[in-house]
Amino acid sequence: MASKGRESWDKRQRERTKKDRQAAKRAERAERRSAEDETLDGVLDEGPSEAELYERFAALSASHANEEIDDETFETKKEEIFELLGVQLHS
Repeated sequence: MASKGRESWDKRQRERTKKDRQAAKRAERAERRSAEDETLDGVLDEGPSEAELYERFAALSASHANEEIDDETFETKKEEIFELLGVQLHS
């Protein structure tokens, strides 16, 4: 009978250890996610806003229409602006 009590205690200890490990893994994942979110927020906040990029493109288009810049410069700057906007151009 005494051995049965010891087995139950060992089983409870194993279960407790398992739950502790699971909790530690959950905490680690949550910490990693929050760190990734902070990193993404920092990256998104550093660049110009979408409105600013559209204004740049409007000014660029006007300069190109008035023949103030050549076609090659226009295409290069347009691609840069669209890349910042996250728009894919099909060639």
